[in-house]
Amino acid sequence: MSENGPYNQPPQNPYGGGTGGQPGYGQGPYQGGPGQDQGMYAGGQPPYGVPGGPGGPGGYPPPPPQSGGGGSKAGLWVVIGGGVIIVMLVIAVIVMLATRGNNGEEVATGPDDTTQGTEETDEPVDDDTEEPATGGGDGPAGEPPYALPVEPCEVITDQVSADFNLRDDPSKSVSDNRSNCTATGDAPDGNPERAYSSLSLAYTVPYGGSDSIEGATSDLQDSLANYTGGSDYYPEANLEEDKEIDGLGDEAHLVITENIILDDPAPTAIMLVRSANMNIELTYQVSSFDGSDLTMIDDVEALLTTTAEAAIAQLGAE
Repeated sequence: MSENGPYNQPPQNPYGGGTGGQPGYGQGPYQGGPGQDQGMYAGGQPPYGVPGGPGGPGGYPPPPPQSGGGGSKAGLWVVIGGGVIIVMLVIAVIVMLATRGNNGEEVATGPDDTTQGTEETDEPVDDDTEEPATGGGDGPAGEPPYALPVEPCEVITDQVSADFNLRDDPSKSVSDNRSNCTATGDAPDGNPERAYSSLSLAYTVPYGGSDSIEGATSDLQDSLANYTGGSDYYPEANLEEDKEIDGLGDEAHLVITENIILDDPAPTAIMLVRSANMNIELTYQVSSFDGSDLTMIDDVEALLTTTAEAAIAQLGAE
C-alpha cells in the first residue's frame, strides 16, 4: 500500500484511461493480478460477503450437485443392452454346437444335389456280374444241385402242343431218379394218314448220387453214344446229324436219326441237355405201322431248343 492510503489515492486505471473508484478489497482488475487478496482456498481470509464471490454468502463453498433421475435411467438402459448382448452370444454358441454335432452335414439338399443324384441313378451299373452258364430263356429258377421236378408236364404248354401237333393230354410218371412226361399227336403234313407223332420229356439224375455233376456228365455221354450208333435201335447208318448246341445248359447236343421199331424206321430228333447234376432229354418221333416212308417236322431244331429252354426254367422251381 502506498503512503497516500486507500482513500486519497487518485483512481487508477491499469489499462491507461477512464475514471472510477478504488476497487474493493480482494477484487483486482483481472483474475490473479497484483493487489488481489488470496481467496479462502489459498489460505487467506475469505472475502467480505461479496455477492457472487467464490464463497457465496457466508464464505462456504457451494454443495456438490445432486444426481438427478436422468442418470438412473441411463444406467438401466446400459444394463438392458448388456443383457441382450449376452443372450445373443448364448444363442450363437448353441447354434455352433448344434452344427458341430451334425458333423457339418447339411440338413437339406439343394436342387443341384438332387439333379446329381438322379444322373447317377440313371447311369447303367456295371457290376461285372457274369451271365449264368445256362443259355436260352431265363435259365434255371434256382441253384444246383437240382431235384427232379414233380410236374414235368408243365413244360408241355398249349403253345408246345400246337408247335408239335399234339392232340392228347400229356401223361407223367415220376420215380427216384426220373421224371417223365409224354404226349402224342398227328404226324406232320406229307406223312401217311395212319402215321402219328409223339413228344417225350425226361428229367434224370445219376443213380447213387443225385447231386453228382460228374455222374450227370457221364450219363449224358452214354446217352449220346447210344443215339449216334452205339445201339441196334439207333444204328450208325441211320444217323443224319450229330450237332453240339452252344448256350443251352452246361452242354447240349442235337441228334437226328431213325429209330428201328419192329423193323420199321421212325424219324427221331433228340435234344440232350445237361445243367449241373440234371440231364434233360427231349425226343420227338414220327411213327407208323405200315412201313411207309416218314418225314420229320420242319424246324425241329428250333422247336426242340425252345422247349428245352422251358424245361431248364423248371429247375429249382419246386
